[in-house]
Amino acid sequence: MRSRKAIAVCAVLVLALAGCGARLSREQRLAGIGSLAGGTDTGTGTGAGTGAGTGTGTGTGTGTGAGTGTGTGTNPAASVPPGGNGGATDKGVTGNTITIAVASDTSGVQAGLFKSTHQAMTAWATMINTSGGLFGRQVKLKLQDTKADSTANRAAVQEACDNAFALVGSMSAFDNGGASVGQACGIPDITAITVNGSRAAASNVYPVYPVRPDKIPIGTGQYIKDKYPDAIKNAAMLYLNAGVTKSNATQRIKAYETIGFDFKYVQEVQVFEPNYSSFVQEMKSQGIKYVSMVANYQAIQKLLSAMDQADWFPEVRDWDSVAYAPNFVQTQGQVFAPANGSLVFVNTAMSEEAASNPEMQTYIQWLGRTSPGAKPDYFGFYAWSAGQLFAKVHKDVGAKITRKAVLADLKTIHAWTGNGMHASHDIGNKIMSNCFLYMEIQNGRFIRKDPASGFDCGRGGIVNT
Repeated sequence: MRSRKAIAVCAVLVLALAGCGARLSREQRLAGIGSLAGGTDTGTGTGAGTGAGTGTGTGTGTGTGAGTGTGTGTNPAASVPPGGNGGATDKGVTGNTITIAVASDTSGVQAGLFKSTHQAMTAWATMINTSGGLFGRQVKLKLQDTKADSTANRAAVQEACDNAFALVGSMSAFDNGGASVGQACGIPDITAITVNGSRAAASNVYPVYPVRPDKIPIGTGQYIKDKYPDAIKNAAMLYLNAGVTKSNATQRIKAYETIGFDFKYVQEVQVFEPNYSSFVQEMKSQGIKYVSMVANYQAIQKLLSAMDQADWFPEVRDWDSVAYAPNFVQTQGQVFAPANGSLVFVNTAMSEEAASNPEMQTYIQWLGRTSPGAKPDYFGFYAWSAGQLFAKVHKDVGAKITRKAVLADLKTIHAWTGNGMHASHDIGNKIMSNCFLYMEIQNGRFIRKDPASGFDCGRGGIVNT
């Protein structure tokens, strides 16, 4: 799995896995999987709940569902069409319900790893059901715990094959476990984000964020080159010795070298390395001006702390979405000052800008209703988007829904943004977006840097790896 992640999940999904769980010690798995949990911190906001069709569902104000509209409205997909909805049209479907499975890691070596996907899908299903369901059918969720284990993932997918219509919004570190099972039974699998290559390649899988082992966007590297042309001539890359982080780091290095980066310093770091000062001193002595690290945010914090102690910071400190987490910029209520000045890139909307993003508002509102106190995060964003994508496809297919029809429709969708939750991914061809935005950390806060709004999509395409 060393996929490009990125530019938004890049290092995040990378530490964990790619079918290598069996080769890692428990400590390495814990450290690697821990990086997967470094999702997005989100603020709060209010907005209308929305339906799955044109117009809005319950609530007041302005918001968007799988369509558009303002104020209190109805969801056309909620009504049973003339002649009925066809009743039990396929496995997991009756005249009154449609069963959706969500197979995510919520226990295992790190409890609650992808709990936010269950929370996001619960919020989505509640929104849909409150507005009348889908063609007269209430959404019935099967929330499955895949326990950060490939065998458990396989079992969950098999259960979904037997008892659910589709898998939607799932997120599992060892999602390779159920790849062949799901493909064999033909269950539509709208995964939030794929982690392992075998799952991404399965013919029944259409991820909302199609992370792949053979492609990586190059736009973020081009951005750094354009803004800091001298820094890329003296670059450094560090990576944790956990899972496939070495492969991921190597992939990014090779991709960035194609546009002129010169990595003078490349360093593997042990998972429980207690002292980062030697790495900092070596980079300082070599005149390094650009530093990136493929790791969890805790390791990046250690690196930044060592820089602070040495009173030396390179011109550019460049982190991917793993650093977009509240605990990265603030620890125990105190600002983590060494992070100030760091750059962070993502391919989702910023929660700090929820006031101008109706879909983000809707997600936050329904999450608050169904999981009080839960914090929306990066993986929740993509799980919610998966639910909205399923609603769109169901509307396209119509009341007499079948697995075959859903899979056929998914192949035709080539520009999906989750109604503004993230950059536009090509679902049908399983190609990730090359778009991104950069933030800068200032006084413990994430501040948009570039572009002024939306995403930067013109600095580079996708590199085949």
